Parts: sequence; C-alpha cells; structure tokens
Amino acid sequence: MARNSVTKQTATKQSEKPRLHVERSGSGDATMLLIHGFSDNKSTWHKVTPSLGRRYRLLSVDLPGFGKASPNWSEPLIPGYVELLRELIETEGCGPVAVIGNSLGAVTALALASAHPTLVSSLVLADMPGIDRLPRLWQVALSTPTELALRAATVPVPAALLQKAIGIVYAGASMRHPLQPGSATVRTSFDTHYAEKSRVLGLFPLGRSVLRGIAELPIRAMVLDSPVPTMLLWGQYDLLTPSRKARSFFAGALRRVVVIADCGHCPQLDKPAEFLDAVLPFVRTRVRLAG
Repeated sequence: MARNSVTKQTATKQSEKPRLHVERSGSGDATMLLIHGFSDNKSTWHKVTPSLGRRYRLLSVDLPGFGKASPNWSEPLIPGYVELLRELIETEGCGPVAVIGNSLGAVTALALASAHPTLVSSLVLADMPGIDRLPRLWQVALSTPTELALRAATVPVPAALLQKAIGIVYAGASMRHPLQPGSATVRTSFDTHYAEKSRVLGLFPLGRSVLRGIAELPIRAMVLDSPVPTMLLWGQYDLLTPSRKARSFFAGALRRVVVIADCGHCPQLDKPAEFLDAVLPFVRTRVRLAG
C-alpha cells in the first residue's frame, strides 16, 4: 500500500497542471514578490508584511505542493516554479519586481532572476541552500525508506496529531526561538494547509524533487553571475542551511552578505525587525535606481 501511494502521488503531479495560490496586499508604485521555503507557505511572512505593505504592493505566493496552491507539481520542479512566477508577473503587469525568497524560495527567486532578469529589480536570498553541498541529514530524512517507514508507523496515528507533531518539529528546526509570541503560526499552519494525512506524507516525494532541483543548479556561480542586485541573508544559528561559510564563499564579490545574530532559518519570523532593517534599505535603493 505504501509503495502504491508513492506511485499515485508521482502520477498525480505529472497529470495535472500545477497552480500557484497568490495573496495580494499592500500598496505602492513598486511590487514585491515573496516566496516561502519547503513545507512552508505564505503565512511565513505575516510578521513583516505590515511594514512591507506600507511601501510596496505585495504578491505573497504558495508554491505548488504547499499551502493553498495545487498539491501537484511539475518536473523539473524549480524551472516549473519559475515559469509560473514569470506568468504571474507578466499577467499582473507589475515588473520588474523586488523578490524576497526564504530557503527553497530563495533558490526559486535566484533561478527566476537568472532566467528572466528584466522581470526582477532586486533579490534578497534568505537562508538559501545549495551554496555548499546539501546536508546528508536532508537526504536521509526525505529518502524513500524514511517515507515508507513513517507511513507504516503513522497508520494508527490520527491526522491531527501527526500535523501538530510535524509542525512542532519544523518550528524547532527553522527557528532559534520557536516559542516566541506570534510563532504559533508556524506550528498551526499545518492544521490549515495539511488537513489530510496524505498531504503531510506527500511532503516526502516533493522533498526529494526539491533536493534534485537544488543539486542540479550551480547556485554559487549563479549568485556570482546574478544579473540583478543581490543580497544574501542568513540567521546566525540556522540549523538547516548553516551560515558559517556564507561570508567566505563571497568574500570580495560584489554581493552583500548579512548574518542576523541569534536567529534561525526563518529570519522573517525569528527576528522580523532586524530582517526589515537589513532588507528595506537595500530594496528601496534598487527600486529608486530602477525607476
């Protein structure tokens, strides 16, 4: 049964056209596109959108496979995401846009700017994987044997309990301070966006597609050759994509690297004020130059 479920998930993602879910907010002459990370959704930006929305029109997206977007996705994954975002920007008639991405969203943002530089005015890449080799832990955690073992182990586990457990694990891995006020959004988002056990378990094949997509990209070279102004930002205590090599990789390059102290993988949640202090001056300057 477990193997059939994996096969069915793969067939579904191939046969249906993926779609984004888009939330439009804020106001301003310039537009900002916000792209979340793996197993996350657009609610990850809720602590910073009030400030960003006073200056920019915001497009906060759920990527296919996550949140309220279609549960299916296309292969290859990241080029498929890029084309959906290109269509969104062109349909909205709002380019070039400032783009902020976190984790998988940062990789997607970088790929978007590399493929369609006229659509992007500036890039903020927060806690982006792929600068160094992907951690072995990621590959083991998202492997097919791990998925099959979890499917078997969770057969008697109620969906609501599984959602809460994964939400707690994700919050602990992605944030330095997962119990701070307002951070319950990270945990409770699993109740809303992963209401069915199959959706939770579907993160495994999607995660393997993510790993393949990241591994196939020359991310370090793409950053160095980025055709648009680019900021790289990390949380000091990111457990998922450690910041320790970020500065050394780009020493001397014309790329701004910011490390936020006492912060984890999602600085927009852990340290929203410091995140905004770093991001807003950078983006504002590039919007003025583009205008």
